[in-house]
Amino acid sequence: MQTPNEEVMTIGFLMAGFAWTLWWNIDWRRFIKFYGISGPPYRPWIKKGFRIFFALCSLGAAIDLRRLLLEETRPGKFYWDALVVAAAWFIAIVLLVKSVEWIARKRRGKFTASQ
Repeated sequence: MQTPNEEVMTIGFLMAGFAWTLWWNIDWRRFIKFYGISGPPYRPWIKKGFRIFFALCSLGAAIDLRRLLLEETRPGKFYWDALVVAAAWFIAIVLLVKSVEWIARKRRGKFTASQ
């Protein structure tokens, strides 16, 4: 059994994870790069495979989040706190993604300049 603070953190993290998987589906070309796939243009089977994978990740996150939210009734403050935790996690995720992209751009720039 989790304490109320642990539950807030768990549900907040799941909310952020669900938001992240939605971002994968919306901006899927950005996230294919993280798997080392060369392109664009991408082969049709790669597009379909990743789109299906990203959709299944969103579906899984949604099902898990829904299950936990419907498990028991909680006060409104709980949901607000979980939303704040989710926002903090999502901001951290966005900053990490942007940092990785920035580092990759700098590396490509140095590699190109040294040739």
